[in-house]
Amino acid sequence: MSFLTASARRGAWSGALALLLALFGAAPVAAQTGTIAGQVIDAATGDPLPTAAVTVVDQAGVGAATDISGNFEFAIAPGTYSVQAVFTGYERQTNEVTVTAGQRTVVNFGLETDVTGLEEVVVTGALSERSLSRSEVAVSRINAAALTDVQPYSDVNQLLNGKVAGVSVQPSSGNVGGGIRFNVRGGGGLNGNGQPLIYVDGIRVDNDQIEGYAVGGQGIGALSNLAPDDIASIDVLKGPAAAALYGTDASNGVVLITTKKGQLGGGVNASAPFQVTYSGVTGVNTQQFEYDRLTAGETADDANAVFQDGGIEQHTIGVSGGSQTVRYFTQFDYRDEDGIVFGNFQNRRNLRANFEAFPAPNLQLSVNSAFAFNTVGQPQNDNNIFGYLGNTLLFPFSYAFTDSAAVRAVDTGYKTTQFLGSFEARYTPVRNLSLRAQVGIDAADTRQDQTFPANFSYSGTTNGERDVYTRENDQITFTVDGTYRYRPMTDLNATTSIGVQGFDQRRRTFFFGIQDFATSLITDAGAGAAYQSAGEFFNNLRQIGLIANQSFDYQDTYFLSFGFRNDYASTIGEESPSIFYPQVRGAVRLDRYDAVPSLFSILKLRAAYGESGQLPGNFDGIPVLYSAEVGGDGAGATPALIGNAAIQPERVSEFETGIDLELADRVGVEFTYYNQTATESIFERQLAPSTGLVASGVPFNVGEIDLQGLELAINATPIATRNVTLDLGIIAAYQTNEVVSVGTDEAGNELPALYDGFDLNVIKPGLPRAAFYTRPVNGATFDADGVYTGVDAGVTEELYADEIAAGECSVEDNRCLFGTPYPEYNGSFTASLRLFRDFTFYALADWATGLSVFNNTDLFRSDFGNYAQRNDLADQLGLTTEFDDDGNVVDAGDLPDLTPGTEEYIDAANAYARTSGTYDANFIREADYLKLRELTVRYDLGRFIAQTNAPVLGSVRTASVAFSARNLFQTSLYDGLDPEVNFDGSRSLSRGQDFLTLQNPRQYYLTLTLGI
Repeated sequence: MSFLTASARRGAWSGALALLLALFGAAPVAAQTGTIAGQVIDAATGDPLPTAAVTVVDQAGVGAATDISGNFEFAIAPGTYSVQAVFTGYERQTNEVTVTAGQRTVVNFGLETDVTGLEEVVVTGALSERSLSRSEVAVSRINAAALTDVQPYSDVNQLLNGKVAGVSVQPSSGNVGGGIRFNVRGGGGLNGNGQPLIYVDGIRVDNDQIEGYAVGGQGIGALSNLAPDDIASIDVLKGPAAAALYGTDASNGVVLITTKKGQLGGGVNASAPFQVTYSGVTGVNTQQFEYDRLTAGETADDANAVFQDGGIEQHTIGVSGGSQTVRYFTQFDYRDEDGIVFGNFQNRRNLRANFEAFPAPNLQLSVNSAFAFNTVGQPQNDNNIFGYLGNTLLFPFSYAFTDSAAVRAVDTGYKTTQFLGSFEARYTPVRNLSLRAQVGIDAADTRQDQTFPANFSYSGTTNGERDVYTRENDQITFTVDGTYRYRPMTDLNATTSIGVQGFDQRRRTFFFGIQDFATSLITDAGAGAAYQSAGEFFNNLRQIGLIANQSFDYQDTYFLSFGFRNDYASTIGEESPSIFYPQVRGAVRLDRYDAVPSLFSILKLRAAYGESGQLPGNFDGIPVLYSAEVGGDGAGATPALIGNAAIQPERVSEFETGIDLELADRVGVEFTYYNQTATESIFERQLAPSTGLVASGVPFNVGEIDLQGLELAINATPIATRNVTLDLGIIAAYQTNEVVSVGTDEAGNELPALYDGFDLNVIKPGLPRAAFYTRPVNGATFDADGVYTGVDAGVTEELYADEIAAGECSVEDNRCLFGTPYPEYNGSFTASLRLFRDFTFYALADWATGLSVFNNTDLFRSDFGNYAQRNDLADQLGLTTEFDDDGNVVDAGDLPDLTPGTEEYIDAANAYARTSGTYDANFIREADYLKLRELTVRYDLGRFIAQTNAPVLGSVRTASVAFSARNLFQTSLYDGLDPEVNFDGSRSLSRGQDFLTLQNPRQYYLTLTLGI
């Protein structure tokens, strides 16, 4: 680089910096001003709280952030003001201040730790916000910014899992960038995909698992595009009682993600009106569990050999600042991550820019925008003969299906570009009246390319194959609402809100596959000679809802609100043009009563009722949908789908009640009971042939399911001194559900149960949703000499009288209940210990009981001769034979044969029958587990830097180093490796089925953070 070029570039950077300072640093200065200055500290320990926000109430944009010593100072016109200090994890504090022109007024803040989080203001519905101490429903908030400050997270799933009672979030496999499944409370109704609505800064975002050309069962997760470091907080509304005003599709709850916003600059004495943060991460993904003879038979070494240590590198740099008129936050995040098998990787780049402007005292404008560029490489695995695990686990020799070099040569990748953007205006034309308008878009384009090279042999492929899949998803959300606050009588505050919310989603997909390439050197799709498949699909979903809510607050003790939403949607049949969802909620603060001991700083009872639903399928409301066909007489159209003009959304109603309490500002408890009922669930009936409408089943609103559960969350700070602080957390949840009906046909006969594609998970009246329901194995059968002859299987009244009476077995179905693919009980424990103000130790362990998993890998290993347990039993029973050189049958086993008729022989025969791969029941396992999920050791360098006089460190506000680990330890009843995976992705009815599915990795991180 020439000296001239270098100088020019330095000049450009200097000019850009000056421009930034001019744009964002300038603030109007009154002719006569005073200053407000002081310090914000922890009231218990006396430690300074850097980056705390000190603002003037009702004076948008006026204030400053504290420096590394907790000090702040800012200019303001003379007058009397309410000044408040806010810091994450602490109760806000407000002081009255009188400012005199030309004078420096000092006000200090000692903030109390908010142990329970009950003073945090959270979103409690589409038109309401309250502090948790006043909320009439159970709302859980995750302080994402605090979590990501302690340790890195790959995606939103890791941020959420184990943090919210009644909510579990799990990846369906160990693939980096893969799909995730939410299980909220009992899972909601019988329709839809069981997933909550996801909003980011008011934008409804895509939460699908994206699957193009198959790689065995897994897809990529649309949420994998989000950068966890962009997120400030996550509020979770867990059911219709809280989410009713979000309308149709909110029956499984709503997850509200708020990204980081601009923070006030450092005040009049700050070196710059902005703050810069940097985080650098280096880490590794490693194999969590090694295969051995019991889990991989004779090929354990080959199976372990396919794993690698995948490197992780992440760099995040953010700039935040503001003045009285503008606040801004912008951040660039780069994460490059390799999975634990070759071909699995994610390279994600995120750029976010959020702005807030205050052009007038009664007008606030905000713009949130984010770009994501995400590339995900997917390995072939699961139900797939081209995958590593399918070729190293099933047979007693490796790569029986596909050569190892051919497996490695398959190239499958997704590239996604996504833009999230929203604009919001808040206007207060008169006192107590607030108007809001917001519009946002989630626009994402995804392309999948899959290549099977021509120089390798693949079953079903001739001279290679090239597949292309594209998906364009654009969805717009808009909201217009108004809120008026008034006092109809003394001590009674009222709030009336009305609004309208709309959603428009347009999705287009295209796919094309071709084979027969002349050479592997040319993979352009146009070079293939044998066309395989092509097609495209377009869908447009439109929804709009009218919303109203009325709330009352009497003496800050009694709280009541009621509201409704009236929804219109394009998928509802024309004979059911709209759907009405009511909501009513109430709470009372018992701690306001004199009779309640002062030990209770908060004691609140609450109850709520609400309704929501799930939309019908995209075409369920169309009476007859035709598809194009080409025949001998030319092109035409034939009926493809038969719909129902009277179809309505599934309706889910929920009642919840609970208690929130805080003891001596040290212990917080939240306890909730909920009961849900889903009716009008959609199932298909086959019409009589005489109708002529037999192209498909016809959807009807006929199904029903009941759910109930309990949730408990406890937070405590048993120790809080200057040098030692210990925070503890416990969450636990119980859920149960029962399918009531799947409807009847026109003759009044009950419709058949609905099974997944592998005839194992079922939707059947009297059983839990997606339960394992299959033929039981009773043991072995024997001939007259006591020699093993086969498997005794099936339901008889003699053997299963109690189970039949309980509805768990059926002679007619010849099946029994074998558990559920989701836990009956689950929860987590967290502990955060801070020592000597600088060292922090954080740990999270989570657990689940009442969980079952189908080990389909072992079933196939049993069939293909690589199941050591079965092989050993066969040897003991004398079933391992071969022909000698003379053609005689001889024993080929290594173990001594047992004698038929003996107790040992009978036991071995029964055990052998229970390893037969013909029967799924033999491989449904209890899978309760306890995992040490997160562990971090962090050292805060702030005090060290503050005491250092080195000029190079003079502008550093905060600094820390941390070592973190994830999935560090597991103990489980499951005899496979990972009880949390599912071979068929994260959206299908097939659940809890482990079939050649990649285990979740163990992760190690080293993190450096700096703030200047």
